[in-house]
Amino acid sequence: MRSNLDDSPAIDPDDFALARACAGGDLDARRRMVREYHPHLIRFLGNKVPRQHVEDLVNDTFIRLFERGLGAYGGQGRLRSFVLAVAYRRALEHFRGGARVAHRDSWEGDPSAPGPSPSRVVAQKGRRQTFCAELRRLPAELQEVLEFHYWNGLTTTEIAGIVGRPVGTVRWQLRQARERLKDRLLASGFDAGEWIELTTASTR
Repeated sequence: MRSNLDDSPAIDPDDFALARACAGGDLDARRRMVREYHPHLIRFLGNKVPRQHVEDLVNDTFIRLFERGLGAYGGQGRLRSFVLAVAYRRALEHFRGGARVAHRDSWEGDPSAPGPSPSRVVAQKGRRQTFCAELRRLPAELQEVLEFHYWNGLTTTEIAGIVGRPVGTVRWQLRQARERLKDRLLASGFDAGEWIELTTASTR
């Protein structure tokens, strides 16, 4: 679990090679790109747009990356941050087109993992619905920095580059988002550790 605002992520030397291969039309590289980044895009866009539009926007993001986006990636920063920046801009275009923001009320799990009992599934779904409901009540700019940081593993410097805000502002917004969400969840009956577990569940 992340517990700080580390702004020095390790740069994977493979990122640049993968981006170059995808930009050059290498089908194996593009398949790998989809495997690795599809979950990140589903998670990010799935908490921003109505469910029926998620897969279309994910596919559109990959098309933009393959046709022209990855050709502009020069290895400056992590490829994950670059990919999410393209998805963020695509989501903004979607919103400007009049689409209504609608958070999903549940998360997709690993279908191969051992399943909990039916009663536990119902209880977990209820907790997650409460979590998402409280997350929706945060201002949009606080929601997105929290999701980028905890659910996608981005640093505040990377988030600032995506959303176009100063790093200091992003750090302040992240602290505000954590405190406000914590207070809301504790008031809803979550214990002191459960709200952290739910916040970081998607990054484990």
